[in-house]
Amino acid sequence: MANGGNESDEIINFKCCICAKKNIRREAEIYCVECQDYFCIPCADFHKLFPSAVGVHQFLDKSNFSTDSAQTMLPSCPTERCTVHNTKLLDMYCADHDEIVCVTCIALNHRTCKTINSVPDEIDSLYEKSTADEIKGQLLAEKANMEDIKKAKEHLVIELDQYKEKASESIRNFRKEMEAVLDTLETESIRNLEEVYRKMRENIENDIKVAQETIDKLGLSAENVSKSFGNKAQEFVSVKMAKKRIFETTKSKRVLRKALDVKILFTAYSKITAFLNEVKSLGMVSAGLKTTLYQVQSKYEENIRYANDRNCYIQGSCFTADGLLLLADSNNKSLKRLDLSSKSVKDQLVLGASPQAICQTGKDEIAVNLQNKSIQFVSLGNKMATTKQLKLDHNCWGLAYKDSKLYVSDGCTSLYIHDMNGSVLHKITTDRQGNAIFNANRHISLSSYGDRIYVADRNIGVIILDLQGNYESTCNDPDLVPLEGVCTDGRGNIFTCGWEQSNIFQMNEKTMKKLGLIGKVKDSQTVSFDPEQQQLVVTMCSRDTVDIYELQ
Repeated sequence: MANGGNESDEIINFKCCICAKKNIRREAEIYCVECQDYFCIPCADFHKLFPSAVGVHQFLDKSNFSTDSAQTMLPSCPTERCTVHNTKLLDMYCADHDEIVCVTCIALNHRTCKTINSVPDEIDSLYEKSTADEIKGQLLAEKANMEDIKKAKEHLVIELDQYKEKASESIRNFRKEMEAVLDTLETESIRNLEEVYRKMRENIENDIKVAQETIDKLGLSAENVSKSFGNKAQEFVSVKMAKKRIFETTKSKRVLRKALDVKILFTAYSKITAFLNEVKSLGMVSAGLKTTLYQVQSKYEENIRYANDRNCYIQGSCFTADGLLLLADSNNKSLKRLDLSSKSVKDQLVLGASPQAICQTGKDEIAVNLQNKSIQFVSLGNKMATTKQLKLDHNCWGLAYKDSKLYVSDGCTSLYIHDMNGSVLHKITTDRQGNAIFNANRHISLSSYGDRIYVADRNIGVIILDLQGNYESTCNDPDLVPLEGVCTDGRGNIFTCGWEQSNIFQMNEKTMKKLGLIGKVKDSQTVSFDPEQQQLVVTMCSRDTVDIYELQ
């Protein structure tokens, strides 16, 4: 007997989908082709009243489907609608474009196409069963890939939080040294940190959201493919639409997989006690790599001539850890130390020969290449003073230091790696194939991460080596030569300058492509960058001034 609207316990071959959701067993009498569902008479009558179904959905009565082979008795016609023309079925196939479209799409965009097929009429020749199974597997694989991307992005959020906390701790530690005057500056620095953090997290969470949306779409496409099994036409349509989804996912995946550095670094102003009332924050909150061109906020010239100097000729330059600028004045055989905040030459040290290049080897120590084939070490205190000197068997031009090793270019075709006693560890002249690497090598710089060496070659460009001296690649952009100076900003960028040419370029370390022009300086010799103050210094031959670029 019927109970609560349920039919008797007799076998029901086709249940009404609406009644089934209400736990009511009722025989289906109508099948909706578009919905691919069965309905009893009352539910079908109600379904036919929907505006979207009126005059559009096709309904079949019970006589058109059998208990033994329901799916094979159903009509083979698409049920999915065009995303552009919502009322039209995707029942046409353009072989010229390999695209499923509706009749309106054909009329508007495919009038010149030669091979147009009607999916319902020609499904037997178009249908490939194996393709549906394969595409479902691809959909599920892409879904899994996108889930991996999402998990990676979620891990970045955790890592970002950790770096945020570390940066916050750096801010708090620095504040303790100047407790009396730092309350306002701490608030401003934390605000800057929170803003950088918010933007970075927002970007990552947007990526996660996109990944989740893509996962959902891939899952839905996979379900559609599964659901379409048995309906050749819809299966064909689902496969084609799934391929389109996979193509779109591939493009999204390339964007989402781009490396993102979530390091938030706080760099304290070492001279903050001298100008506490002039600054707006405790230091610079940076978000790891800088991938855009620096903007020049201002440019000025700084006089570097010392008392009783002849005309200056600056061959080398570098910033010390505390933000002072060191200049190698070849014409005056001296080392100059400048305080750019006070715009003055702090002191000068006369050397035994003309200096060529400078690099810092310790907190209070630097090394200077001399043109008499030696390296002079200099201590940095209230006054600069010479210490030990290394005598070498080759000319010295560029100079860099890393992990107790000195990297020295000879201005010609060789690069030497010395230990701190002057012994030659490696002499680099050729790559692994025996080809000459250098032609006229000049200044040297370490990469932002300290894992590579950049050598400026006057006639070739920027040459990249690993720390063992193994050749990696060359950036031989014609705009860079003749090239003299090279330095990095610690955030993934290279600055270059050159003899005769007038362009100061910024390059991306990862791609080794130019991001743009910083400025124009005739006959430039060296470039040096102070990441704390974001100042770029460019030196020129036979000039008593250097150019200072304030960057942002």
